[in-house]
Amino acid sequence: MKELYIQRYSAADKQVWDTFVSSADVHSVLFYRDFMEYHSGRFMDYSLMIFKENKLIAIFPANKNSKGAVHSHQGLSYGSIIFKPFVSFEIRLKVYKQLLNFLDNKSIKNLYIKSIPSCYSKDNSDYLIFQWLEAECVRTDIYSYIPKASYIKPNRNRMRHLKNAMTAEIEIRSSNEFSEFWNQILIPNLEQRFNVKPVHSVAEIEQLALSFKKQIRFYGAYQNGVIRAGLILFIHRDVVHAQYSAGDENRIDGSLDYLLDFVIKKYNPNSTFSFGTSSEKQGKQINDGLLYWKESFRSKNDVQQFFKIKTKNHTRLINRLK
Repeated sequence: MKELYIQRYSAADKQVWDTFVSSADVHSVLFYRDFMEYHSGRFMDYSLMIFKENKLIAIFPANKNSKGAVHSHQGLSYGSIIFKPFVSFEIRLKVYKQLLNFLDNKSIKNLYIKSIPSCYSKDNSDYLIFQWLEAECVRTDIYSYIPKASYIKPNRNRMRHLKNAMTAEIEIRSSNEFSEFWNQILIPNLEQRFNVKPVHSVAEIEQLALSFKKQIRFYGAYQNGVIRAGLILFIHRDVVHAQYSAGDENRIDGSLDYLLDFVIKKYNPNSTFSFGTSSEKQGKQINDGLLYWKESFRSKNDVQQFFKIKTKNHTRLINRLK
């Protein structure tokens, strides 16, 4: 096999990078450069491109922190090495070895990988490589999703709320009214219930929505023209992810439940529907109320793991194949 070689990403590579993302084995809007760079001022980019016979076969969206460690990009919900489709295990193994060797030669001692949730990934053999590398699992989050074409209806308690919403004549519609949802529903909801703020400011989500008009969508639940609940979707090739969802203080009439049921029924026939994590405090606790709400829509639970790998351990991948 021809030698692999690695180069740092630069702005001149944007078109090549984005073209690769559009057809990669794992597709996510998060890996396009316009998404990665909306918060470029917060992170020092250290993205890598891996070539074989002058053809791009893998990318690694990454940043370098102030302590000199490289992370699968900390501004994204998940990362790892992204391969072209149908790459053999042998090549995957050699890519990891070459990438770690590259970092080791740059005097970077540690690599941190935020693994891709299983509902996105088509090949989880990387976990065997992590084992051989003696990777340390430093965090584990719970992650909920509804498999493609499996949603029928929520549980009995949730159905009761849906019936209330039908009586209340809740209307669902898609729009670009991000600021209304952000200021009237999302920010107050997150502050009161979780004491947190949205990851994105309204200006940032509006900027991203302009760059990804088909992939970032807002749906709102309205009663007599007044917004009652909202939902921001990130639409990937195989997965539709609920990035933000929130309703007003009146939860009894089920406006948010009605909105979510509508959106799941719209997208789940052709896509996995992702709720994301319910873990808090770096994976040390689970928000049981949030998790139950997701489970009431018949979601499945899996885990998303975070790994620390010593770059010098690339030697442990030698002679792993007979």
